[in-house]
Amino acid sequence: MKTKWIIGLLLLSSWLMAQDNVIDEVIWIVGEEAILRSEVEEERLRAQYEGQPIPGDPYCVIPEQLAIQKLFLHQAELDSIEVNESSVSGQVDMRMNYYISQIGSKEKMEEYFRKTSSEIREEMMTMVRNQMIIQQMQSKLTENISPTPAEVRRYYNSLPQDSIPMVPAQ
Repeated sequence: MKTKWIIGLLLLSSWLMAQDNVIDEVIWIVGEEAILRSEVEEERLRAQYEGQPIPGDPYCVIPEQLAIQKLFLHQAELDSIEVNESSVSGQVDMRMNYYISQIGSKEKMEEYFRKTSSEIREEMMTMVRNQMIIQQMQSKLTENISPTPAEVRRYYNSLPQDSIPMVPAQ
């Protein structure tokens, strides 16, 4: 009887300890697509590496940006928007060469990203393909929009003065 209690306590304690070892976590769901904490962290690190400032809390801003991207990708899928794979491959080649030139070598790049160059390339292919699809979808959505000068004036006049950046006359 005591051995059953001991085994039960061991199983319970190991189960409780396993609960602290979260591998990944779903933080948002957009349609059928999940946004994972690891995706947000990856985007934060990428922005940090590329020197892109993130306005506000990155753990709020980045999931929102990812959700908008997933909405565009979903609509593009419904509209059957596709991109040229040779264009995607060319962009990826340019980015890979840029990273290698900035970091120093292919091996240092793999060490920095903690991935093989083929894994980096595959992730970049997906990222670049998605960016191109999103750009096409945005263009399609805005192709028939042509605001008049009066509408633009009305919009800027409705903004608070401290929200409009000062642009030098030169």
